[in-house]
Amino acid sequence: MLRGAALEAEQRHKRYSGSLSQKNFTERVCLTNDLDDLGIILNGESSLVICQRVLPREVQEWLDALHVESLPVGRFEVSPPNFQDAAGKLLDESGIPATFGRKFLIDDMSRLVQLFATICNVERVDTRIEKINTDSCWKFHRDNVKLRLVTTYRGPATEWVSAEQAEAALLEQRDFSGPIQKLSSGDIAIFKGKQAVESDGVVHRSPPILGTGTSRLLLC
Repeated sequence: MLRGAALEAEQRHKRYSGSLSQKNFTERVCLTNDLDDLGIILNGESSLVICQRVLPREVQEWLDALHVESLPVGRFEVSPPNFQDAAGKLLDESGIPATFGRKFLIDDMSRLVQLFATICNVERVDTRIEKINTDSCWKFHRDNVKLRLVTTYRGPATEWVSAEQAEAALLEQRDFSGPIQKLSSGDIAIFKGKQAVESDGVVHRSPPILGTGTSRLLLC
């Protein structure tokens, strides 16, 4: 998923490495309101870091009002300085005009791509902007990566289960009746995946939405 090494990011990467969270830490999950705390994921104690936030009301209203056919879909491996141009081209192809909401979306995504590249100490990030209006990726699973950043801009956000419930959720899938944790739209989360040395990876899924008329827009 991620390739290359960013010499420029090395010092910031080292600052994140080994830092212990003073935030709300429960079951290897850290909840914070500070974007800079996402780097705590590098600490061996943490499997999931969630930065809780609410998007500006006018931006959320703009996102929710976009026609589903206009929601952008794309995947590109890009260096953070080139992300804005790539995202701008994608939104142009989707027919999304220049507005405050569009500028906020591109700027916000760009900031998260840069932050993720810094945390992972890489030069390029394999980035997906996804529109989902089906039960795509509804199964509980662990990602086959070291780290995954995800944020939902529109619609219901990613669901996950605690380590204690993970195997039951993987086995039972739709029949799973245990507690399911839910991110909120706007939250930014970094999960550890199966390739992480010190973690089995967080079991999660996209919320089932087929037949609800709901559509999602996310960066991952």
